[in-house]
Amino acid sequence: MPTIILYLLKVIICSGMLYGYYRLFLRNKVFHRWNRFYLLIAVVISISFPLVRINIEPGTATAETSQVVRMLQVINTGEAMIADVDHRSPLITGEQAAGAVYLVISLLMMLLLVHALLKVYRLIRQYPANRMDGMYVVSSDAKGTPFSFFRYIFWNNKIDITTDAGQKIFKHEMVHVQEKHSADRLFMNMVLVFFWSNPFFWLIRREMNMIHEFIADSKAVGGHDTTSFAAMIIRTAYPQHNFDVTSNFFSSSIKRRLFMLTKLNKPGTSYLGRVLALPLLAFVFIAFTLKMKNNPAVMQLDKPITVVIDAGHGGDDGGAWSDRVYEKDITLTLAKKVKALNNNPAINILLTRETDIHQPVREKVTWSLQQQPDAFISIHVGANPSYSDKSPGFELHISKNSGAKETKVRTLASLISEEINTSYAVFPQLKQHREKGIWVLDAPEIDYPAILIECGYLTNKKDLAFISDAANQEKIARNILKAIERYAKAVENGTGTAVWEEVPEASFASSGNKGETFSAVPDTLPRKIKSVDITKDGMVIVIYNDNKAEKITRNEAISKGILKAIPNEEPAEVRPPFSLGDVAANTPVYVNGKEIDPQELDRIDPSCFENISILKGPYDQLGERGKNGAIVIITINKLVKYKDQPTPKVSEEDKVFHKTEVEATYPGGEQAWLQYIQQVLNKNLDALKKENKSGTCVVQFIVGTDGSISNIEVLTMQDTKLAELAAEAIKNGPKWIPAKQNGHIVKAYRRQPVTFLNKG
Repeated sequence: MPTIILYLLKVIICSGMLYGYYRLFLRNKVFHRWNRFYLLIAVVISISFPLVRINIEPGTATAETSQVVRMLQVINTGEAMIADVDHRSPLITGEQAAGAVYLVISLLMMLLLVHALLKVYRLIRQYPANRMDGMYVVSSDAKGTPFSFFRYIFWNNKIDITTDAGQKIFKHEMVHVQEKHSADRLFMNMVLVFFWSNPFFWLIRREMNMIHEFIADSKAVGGHDTTSFAAMIIRTAYPQHNFDVTSNFFSSSIKRRLFMLTKLNKPGTSYLGRVLALPLLAFVFIAFTLKMKNNPAVMQLDKPITVVIDAGHGGDDGGAWSDRVYEKDITLTLAKKVKALNNNPAINILLTRETDIHQPVREKVTWSLQQQPDAFISIHVGANPSYSDKSPGFELHISKNSGAKETKVRTLASLISEEINTSYAVFPQLKQHREKGIWVLDAPEIDYPAILIECGYLTNKKDLAFISDAANQEKIARNILKAIERYAKAVENGTGTAVWEEVPEASFASSGNKGETFSAVPDTLPRKIKSVDITKDGMVIVIYNDNKAEKITRNEAISKGILKAIPNEEPAEVRPPFSLGDVAANTPVYVNGKEIDPQELDRIDPSCFENISILKGPYDQLGERGKNGAIVIITINKLVKYKDQPTPKVSEEDKVFHKTEVEATYPGGEQAWLQYIQQVLNKNLDALKKENKSGTCVVQFIVGTDGSISNIEVLTMQDTKLAELAAEAIKNGPKWIPAKQNGHIVKAYRRQPVTFLNKG
């Protein structure tokens, strides 16, 4: 609504400027055709110019030109500061009420216009019409005649057309038809239906009607006997009625018509007034269309830098929410703005997601590592009921143990805080989760500086209003970009800052727990360890109580407190009291779904392990074999690497991407996919309704470089009719358009949701 009000205000200002020029230099001049088209163009310009946006790059104009444009931008700058904030209030706001009143008045104006047109139409149907030189003459006794409307001249039977006065009046109306004045009138009335609040359009319509009469009078006289024509106008008395859309001989100001008739005998006029219109139109064009693009100067960097921007949450995981505003939407918008606003060729911005999809945090870290970034920034928004009245503003979180990256992490966080603080409040100290780390910051394999930005709290009204505003989101995105530039330059120069001290975890509130009304918990590192096994090559396999496993170096294990270093001595082997080997001696071992001899486990290189799950016994699915549980191991790409064999290489053809710059798509796009899956579901509608299971089924599959589909796997709503139909539709459908990474076609995973709602 504010945007519409601003547009109407701009239309009024523009039309006021153009009408003011007409009033000063063109009104009551004898170049009537020029005035007619000037007023028409003024209306078109007033409506269209405020809608046109031509951005000027700061480098494309001289300093003097740029300054002039900036001065003219007083008319345009207000628009960038207005954005609608939808708080989903069930009550009608004042803006909505005003909009409704405006629409009602426009509707009434439209009804009046339609009513006038119907009156003309009834006259055409009621009275006979005679064709004459491409026109139709309708003879009637109707009040308000004579008048013309497009090709129709409505004549009054009481006026003798054979007399001199009758001939002049008839010729006058013929001019209206020949000059197509009715089109002008209809156009102006249509404009006033939508812009009735603009007083200058009403004045322009009145002037337009007068100009029509001036043109018709001048042609009816033909440069002769203006005195007798003027006397005829004065002598003639006839009832008046205004049809609005018609040209009525007796409906205009007689005084001004007589005045203009007398000026016909004095044709000498100045052309200066017409020539001055050109610079005025140029001025209006610049003032209302050109906009100096607010691009900050690009910082010159000697080395390119790659930064991964992570939009927290997504898909089924909406993150924090308040007043129907979801964290996942804000984080995605901010991340995309950072990428879109980046104009520094030395900075490569990569996004972990560009659509509303769910990504496990471990997949994010794996994908980010593949990109080999120079920095990683995760964007989140918090929610906490205790912050409903006050909030510390934005917060920055860093890893609980950055190691060698400590200086770079603190430099990046410090610069981001400094830049954002120019737009909104930032909590003055860094935060670290000592007990529970944040996976995207603290995953053991991370080798790049990583920080997390908490963009305020949705449960705080001030924070919510700020971060929901599109203009503010752009400010924050620019702040982040500026900080990235400064960070890259600091790394080039070998300078860094560490100006903050971290805040212990106990001193600040968390965002809540999963499942609570305000849930926004990043994935955290588990705390308790079930077993540790050290391989012969010095790698440490850690198995946690939740049966998750990770492989880390011995130094990392020592830094995490898992192992204790022996002073002045390098231990040959450190084995905790409970190890993977001890478990394997008494339980069956499955590698990639196939049971192996537990002794063969020692031959396998642990570096190929992707996941190890220890199933506590008894495991009924294995019967007697599973009475003591089982060990289930999944290897990377399901390839087993043995210690006494060379490392199996994965060819480029077999490499499968989890995240790509250009995602694989259904041929024809999203709309074609929806039509295709809709046809499949409609054919099986009875079966779906009978099963009566509504929801969204997510199907994961691999799209090959040739578009072929493989490895179809149902992730949600397994064992349902919807899952069966979705998988079959993908399997039996056409080839997909493959994904692209770095400009190359690659094999990649694709997750496709299929939703069915049983509405009875």
